[in-house]
Amino acid sequence: MIRRLAASGFANRDEKTMPKPRILWIDGIGSFAMCDSDEVSLGQAFPGNDVDLAIRGDLSRKALFFRRHGEDHLVQPLQLVKVDGQVLDRATILSDGNTLTLGDRVEIRYVRPTKLSGTARLELLGSQRWQPFLTAPLLMGESCVLGPESNAHIPCPYWSHRLVLFRHQGAWMCRFTGNEPLNVGGREVCAPFPLVPGQRIRHDEFSMTLE
Repeated sequence: MIRRLAASGFANRDEKTMPKPRILWIDGIGSFAMCDSDEVSLGQAFPGNDVDLAIRGDLSRKALFFRRHGEDHLVQPLQLVKVDGQVLDRATILSDGNTLTLGDRVEIRYVRPTKLSGTARLELLGSQRWQPFLTAPLLMGESCVLGPESNAHIPCPYWSHRLVLFRHQGAWMCRFTGNEPLNVGGREVCAPFPLVPGQRIRHDEFSMTLE
């Protein structure tokens, strides 16, 4: 079901340049853009186009905005956008499994694995590609789960335990559910620790870095 909102409330992003999402690299799993701003723009990939997420495909310079709306996300179309075949003419709240069609060829699936977290994954369908290359962007809520469960935001099928990212006082923290310590920046850590760009996080089963 599509839920439309009467007013968009979206800011004019052309007035200022916002910091781009950081990329979480997980060895053997993929690369994921952590979009933790309240508003995320998406458009065509070409030099000088100031959007948060860019696609190498046939779409407008700025195609749409995503915005956090409580524990949900809504989408504001700036070009022809359909959700599950229905043309959007105003801001619309997304549901797990919705397929967004931008123009005639670009398709994105909105995946929200669990209602317990507002984080959602954007899966690009077809032959188009994210630029720079990504496995998927993440529209971040208050927490994000990496692990072997089917409802993880980042599925890691060969892991034995979960790694949970959560917001705390404006920063991202990590909590590991296993009993053994992690190697974080060259030292062993058991308690929740901050997710610091450039710092390597290692375990017998995985290795990852935020860039």
